[in-house]
Amino acid sequence: MLDLTTEPGHFAGRLLGDLGADVVKVEPPAGDATRHRGPFWGHADDPERSLPWLAYNASKRGITLDVTTARGRDLFLALASRTDVVLESDPPGTMARHGLGWTDLAARNPRLVLCSLTPWGQSGPYAAWRGSDLTAIAMSGNLHCTGDPDRAPVRCSFPVAYYHASIEAALGVTFALLARDATGRGQHVDVAMQAAMLMPNMATGSMSVMNGNRGQRMGACFRQPKSIQREIWPCRDGFVSFALRGGPARVPGLVAMVQLMDEHGMASPKLKAIDWKVYNHNLVSQAEIDELSAEFGGFFLTKTMTELFRFAVERNLMLAPANTEREIDASEQLASREFFVDVEHPERGRLRFPGAFAKTTAGPTAIGIGRPAPRLGEHTGEVLAEIGVSSAMLVELRAARVC
Repeated sequence: MLDLTTEPGHFAGRLLGDLGADVVKVEPPAGDATRHRGPFWGHADDPERSLPWLAYNASKRGITLDVTTARGRDLFLALASRTDVVLESDPPGTMARHGLGWTDLAARNPRLVLCSLTPWGQSGPYAAWRGSDLTAIAMSGNLHCTGDPDRAPVRCSFPVAYYHASIEAALGVTFALLARDATGRGQHVDVAMQAAMLMPNMATGSMSVMNGNRGQRMGACFRQPKSIQREIWPCRDGFVSFALRGGPARVPGLVAMVQLMDEHGMASPKLKAIDWKVYNHNLVSQAEIDELSAEFGGFFLTKTMTELFRFAVERNLMLAPANTEREIDASEQLASREFFVDVEHPERGRLRFPGAFAKTTAGPTAIGIGRPAPRLGEHTGEVLAEIGVSSAMLVELRAARVC
């Protein structure tokens, strides 16, 4: 698999590499721009120590090749003629202008799967527009709902549109490879970041049609017909998620929570007297919600996230901690599954990574990081030798800045 992507598509290659594909990251001779994006591991602006690069390009080999030159294009076509997949994230038409478009690649290798990941997709009135994570989440409607009601929308500090689109790209590639087994031919997979970010909106669009609610920003709260109800609550050392909603799924948890609060001497007689079987969160007034929130919120502030989660597990409460890296690093569950792995980086040391997202009966190493992220041009000679490039030819290509 040849990975020509820039940062928006790096995670797609990483996922496929973790699943066992031989992914070759193709960079220009000067290196991928992501190598210069911080934070850096130990040394400022060291392109071999960019944490985004190290995180999203693990499980790949790496070569340098300028595919915009005639010799670079020919070498890439030679590589593509013997590979299964090409991943790319250039603006639509860029690959074709270099003689590497879908028609060119399919002519050399009819079984090839080309996956293009772009902000808006390969077609439509926006196709030629530039775009970033911010524009993708804004134009998908995802940004509108995120943040406090008295402020402008906010985006996640990480480029989530890149990650969502990369997951869709990896899945699309997998489906295309399965289809190839039936048809004998590859296909062009077209992934648009904007479209990928529509899914995290969940039911917001359909609810807008039903009740006219456009998904106004509510911060840590949730808007009901007659009230605004908190869902993220501060506790002693962080935050927990808990909803004051009724219905068959939620009422047993509300009953159990009041009982827990009573055992700690923090449930008022009025709270204990509520008949939760007839409680309807759609009908309660703001004054009633504020009164309930004062009691539940007061209890949460006396406990830690770990204490509250332990109560939730023991009593079947629909409550979850808002874990930070502190809790994730200390997680007994993740440790028992050996989720975190140490990866040795030549000349750089050892770095701890999140490991396999799934386990299989084939063994603990069937899915997971196969190798550290490549150093610049680390496998150029090795990979080009597979298509007949000798050591002498490699020296010539490097002198000409082709690789």
